[in-house]
Amino acid sequence: MNRPSSKFIHYYAHLFVLCLFAVGIVCSKFLMSMGILLGLLSLLIEWDFKSYYKNLKENRFFIAVFIFYVVHVLGMFWTEDITEGFSDLKSKVTIVVVPLIIISRPLILRKSYKVIISVFLLSLMLTSIINFISFNFYSTELNFKDARDMSLFNSHIRFAIMIAFGIPLLYDLSRDRKKIRFLFLIPALWFLYYTFISQVLTGVICLGAIFMTLLIFPLWLNKNYISLLFLSFSGIIICVLIFIGLRATVADETIPSVNIQSVKSAWEIRSEFSYDGKDNRDQDLKYTLSRFLTSKNYPITDTGVRKLTNDEIKSIEKGMAHYSEMQGGFIGRIEGIRYQLSHMSDPNGHSLLQRIEAWKVGSSIFWSAPVFGVGTGDLISAFKRRYVELQTKLTAKNQIRAHNTYLTSLITFGIIGLLSFLFILFSSGVLQLRHNQLIGFVFLVIMIVTFFFEDTLETQTGITLFAFFSALFSLPIPGPSAD
Repeated sequence: MNRPSSKFIHYYAHLFVLCLFAVGIVCSKFLMSMGILLGLLSLLIEWDFKSYYKNLKENRFFIAVFIFYVVHVLGMFWTEDITEGFSDLKSKVTIVVVPLIIISRPLILRKSYKVIISVFLLSLMLTSIINFISFNFYSTELNFKDARDMSLFNSHIRFAIMIAFGIPLLYDLSRDRKKIRFLFLIPALWFLYYTFISQVLTGVICLGAIFMTLLIFPLWLNKNYISLLFLSFSGIIICVLIFIGLRATVADETIPSVNIQSVKSAWEIRSEFSYDGKDNRDQDLKYTLSRFLTSKNYPITDTGVRKLTNDEIKSIEKGMAHYSEMQGGFIGRIEGIRYQLSHMSDPNGHSLLQRIEAWKVGSSIFWSAPVFGVGTGDLISAFKRRYVELQTKLTAKNQIRAHNTYLTSLITFGIIGLLSFLFILFSSGVLQLRHNQLIGFVFLVIMIVTFFFEDTLETQTGITLFAFFSALFSLPIPGPSAD
């Protein structure tokens, strides 16, 4: 009986580690940590350091993330919070270690790539179905406030990104099974449906980014730069028009005069929530109630309150200021954004307005130290101080960080930090074009877009998601005809 060779064992041990990452990114920080430990252990046992060094040295993406991490180390020299600085270095080491594990031992078979992607997609399918069932049948028991709370295993933002990315990944796998390609349409439609019912705007934006990439990629490969500029300009115009359209349909922020006592008495008969208190989104309930009544064309009186159904009362308690938000899905989310745009005087409880306030504060911090930034460990303390100095309207629990990866790089390390981060994106883009990898380019564009309104690299899942797929696609993935 033939024994399996050591190369065979090491290869499939490596494949098992990558599958651990694929599952862990979707639903388990423990599996992500295990992937790192077992991945490093596997490389040590194999002990082929000459080959590892050669593979890493020749990979432009790995060099870029290594430089970015070195900037973090250097940032310790001018930080004031040493403890937080070391904590940041510990969490950010993932951005180097995960690519090191993947690139040191490159995949050589498409079937191995398909196994990893299949495991990732299966994890997404199972968790999204569990989320859907939990929200629709156990919402009360799990104390869900709205559809965005139904992401049980991960941040709803990160999960929305992965769900959207799952659609082009399904297309890539379907190229190997042309006779049963139509079957891949079923999970793709489910991911599309889940994206809209989950009400996570990031997911919808990712779908838009995927569509734009399908237009951009061939133009870039063919060096049709004029068309690229026209497409980019058109995209900007469309975004501006959408914003103007949303603002144009917003009602005045002031609430019509009402008989407060009669409305209050009628409300507190119908609900246990105080009329003068907050709803579940931390908004003043009396304003949420007034706007909801207005959206129904009901009088803002005790008569209007009595006309509300029990479901509408619960929706108001949850913070819904327009009856169409009860429909859920994308339309409900749009109405939520319209409400935020009509309530800009108080950003508390509104994710969009809180981000805008954070961007203002973050920009102020950057201009106080534009060259080298505040240092590796001072991001949190810098925001706390500047929120106080600028007398923000945000309450302490809503005083978030930048929620913009580019701005975070600027604040922490100044211009040098931003350039080192952009070098990672540039290096990844060059590799996708060199290898003619549409799916890798799709992932890169999704990341580039979401970096504008998310601190993706400030969480373990976000760092691992970016590092894992960027490293995986930094390698030339064999096409369907390769096996």
